Amino acid sequence: MKVRIRFTRGMIVALMGAFLIVASSMPAFSKTYRWQPSSWLPSGISWDSIAYMSDYVKRMSNGRILMKPSAPGAIVPVAEQLDAVGMGVMQATFIWPGYFPGQLPIAFTHGDCMAAPKTIAEMRQLYEQYEGGRIMELMRQEYAKHGVHLVGNVYWTLDNLMISKKPINGIDDIKGLKFRSSELIALQLAKLGAGTIWTPGDEIYTMLSTGGVDAITFSHAADMVDMGFHEVTKYWVKYPTAVGPAADAFIVNLETWNSLPDDLKAILEAACEIGSARNKFEAELTIQKAWDFVEKKGIEIVEWSEEDANKLSALASEVVPEKYFKDAAFKEIFDITKKWAVEKGYWQAK
Repeated sequence: MKVRIRFTRGMIVALMGAFLIVASSMPAFSKTYRWQPSSWLPSGISWDSIAYMSDYVKRMSNGRILMKPSAPGAIVPVAEQLDAVGMGVMQATFIWPGYFPGQLPIAFTHGDCMAAPKTIAEMRQLYEQYEGGRIMELMRQEYAKHGVHLVGNVYWTLDNLMISKKPINGIDDIKGLKFRSSELIALQLAKLGAGTIWTPGDEIYTMLSTGGVDAITFSHAADMVDMGFHEVTKYWVKYPTAVGPAADAFIVNLETWNSLPDDLKAILEAACEIGSARNKFEAELTIQKAWDFVEKKGIEIVEWSEEDANKLSALASEVVPEKYFKDAAFKEIFDITKKWAVEKGYWQAK
């Protein structure tokens, strides 16, 4: 016996209404975000962590965000990445803030925070917890002015080394050398009589091999080895490091960020923690291996006296260009950092 149900116009309208109510209460799984984030490094621990984070985001978002890392410069030159994300040419990327202080004054200090923190834990605490996380709040406000959202910092062990084709056995040997360097350490070196220029990371090998520079400051020993710098240098200064920890900025186009549901925002924020942890663990495993490797390759490992190390460190708070203090956000960040560094005993109160 067949039972036929006759739908009236009212019943159809009611069913459609019920369907719309249920559908509107369900998560919007239909939209897939496809991004091609890049970096400033073509290889090494930090570069590998981008792929690690991308896989994490894909799995945790159930494929709603697909990040396929692109080589530095493949979409836009590294120095244009901030603008590219702000304009939507790229939806997201990982930048070294020191590339952009001319556009964004706080970027001068973002990557290394005036070389004050000695560990990743200290840097994270200074940015995200000290004074109620005021530094992070200020940074997000300033990045937003450029049409991007600062999702978070991806911390890593910089252990910024001086490596060279000529011996640098102490602070007096810096005078007259030509360095590839950037940000704060470049100003410190210049004050000590060095010439400094800046080039993107993927051009450093050529600059060293052709004699364009005598020396560089760049990253830790493992990254130096990954990029082949042991092939074109002879002397590596193991102590002191110019900068200990560092932070890359994970940025997303601001309109895109605002369009994301809260669960995807949380996944991207968590990815910064995941990437930071991986950077730290991998650095611990690989940096010592790199030192052992270069020593066997004939690199001369140099350690300065404590006196010279302290002289270099003391310059960090003295060489910040006055122009940056005209920016209210930068000045507030500097003042917070100074208060923290004095409390830690790293800087002297003046």
